[in-house]
Amino acid sequence: MKDKLIFLSALQIAFSSLPLLASPLVSVGDFADIFGSSSSSVRSTSNVFRDADNEQNEIVYTVSPGFELNLGRGQSNLETILTTSYDIVEYSDHPEVDAEMFHIRAVGAYRSSRWDVDAIASFDERQSAASATTDTNLVGVLIKTEDVTTSLNGEYRMSPKFSCSSGINYVNKEYIEHKGILADYEYTYLPFNFYYEWTPKVDLSIGYRYGIREIQATAFAAAYETTTHFLNVGARGVLSEKLTGSVRVGYSLRDSESTGGISRDNSDGTIGLDGNLSWATTPKLLNEISFSRDFGVSGDGNATELTSVGLMSSYLISNNWSLGSNLDYTLRDYQDNSDRKDEQYSIGLNLNYIPNTYWRFSTGYYYSENDSSEADRSFDDHTIMITASLRY
Repeated sequence: MKDKLIFLSALQIAFSSLPLLASPLVSVGDFADIFGSSSSSVRSTSNVFRDADNEQNEIVYTVSPGFELNLGRGQSNLETILTTSYDIVEYSDHPEVDAEMFHIRAVGAYRSSRWDVDAIASFDERQSAASATTDTNLVGVLIKTEDVTTSLNGEYRMSPKFSCSSGINYVNKEYIEHKGILADYEYTYLPFNFYYEWTPKVDLSIGYRYGIREIQATAFAAAYETTTHFLNVGARGVLSEKLTGSVRVGYSLRDSESTGGISRDNSDGTIGLDGNLSWATTPKLLNEISFSRDFGVSGDGNATELTSVGLMSSYLISNNWSLGSNLDYTLRDYQDNSDRKDEQYSIGLNLNYIPNTYWRFSTGYYYSENDSSEADRSFDDHTIMITASLRY
């Protein structure tokens, strides 16, 4: 443990020796800037494997060097940001689960008088506890995944009053270990929306989203695919004097079809929700609420119905200090011949200090709990984290 602390301290000292220049690390002509972006953290957790019967305390050290490439600088209609980081994660009492994980993300935007186009592509290596998301009790292990996400969405203004949007979005999750137990999947969805300018600040919408999810076979279940349809109405913009954001409500329908030789054909429906709203209680207090209700899939390939609500608040104490909080709730209802329901709660409080444009320090406490109707699936965890970040 002492060696790890020395390592993190040395890293921070090395960062401190860099000149804090008010310019990028590297500039390429008048169009591109390259920044360094690094962080290190220490996290103390009371239940590292999320195991109700065998809680194990752990201290986790993470160092994440990376960089950021900005193209455009606001001088053209097209702007792109590319960010990468490489996580080096060490566990004080369980070195067998030490990991190194790579992340890369590209975000592009094009703006013109009639077109708004946004594109995202990302690749992430992740490691997390298994018990919260799988029916199979994998005790004492952390699950590694590779996640690929891409999206291309655009909106076209047909007239001062009418506009329409569409796009294509793709998600791929691959489990690196335990492939006989955990199910890889691919999810592709296409949204279509038609907007009417009701007032200069508010648009009304009617929309439809089509999705197809392909779930791979495991040792316990055959492969299958689902198609989903979400017909909705909504509103976006400045909805009141202090309330801004978007909300959609409608009906979601899911059809399942087996592709592995075992009958799994069925269909079901539910109320669908998708929203994100923010409001300023005072000039210093900003709040945001997000909510959704949709279909999903668990780690072992079990079809689920997900309902989630999240509330975040940020209070500006001064120009350098801020206080943040979060409160989240998720209900995961397992659909495939299962009476299992999981209710997940999480709450957090963090304090942030930003002394200048280069450094950011934060510390926080977070509590999470899973209350499951299935035996051995419930757990709780207390986490304290300290993080230092540098952009240069």
